[in-house]
Amino acid sequence: MKTIMVVDDEISVLDQVKNCLEKDNYKVIAVNNNRKALELIERGKEEDFGLILINTSIPNTEIPALFSMKPKSKKSIDTSKKKDFLQKPFSSEQLIDFIKKKI
Repeated sequence: MKTIMVVDDEISVLDQVKNCLEKDNYKVIAVNNNRKALELIERGKEEDFGLILINTSIPNTEIPALFSMKPKSKKSIDTSKKKDFLQKPFSSEQLIDFIKKKI
């Protein structure tokens, strides 16, 4: 199983996401800043991560969300697809459903 990286500066969100995904048998790396996330991606292999969730907001709004991306797409990230965002706050069920659609 591939690892999911979660990047969010809110520790409570990181803990919520990590606990939820681990209960559903996903391997999770949780980091609280973008610099650390980039270091982990550069140190490892791109294929080590099946999915990366990044704290952001939905484009053209102030609505907080997690943006999902496949690591291989990092050179040409398209943030125009609303389906790649999970609006905060979200339930555990919404998170798991979102992840299953992305992996």
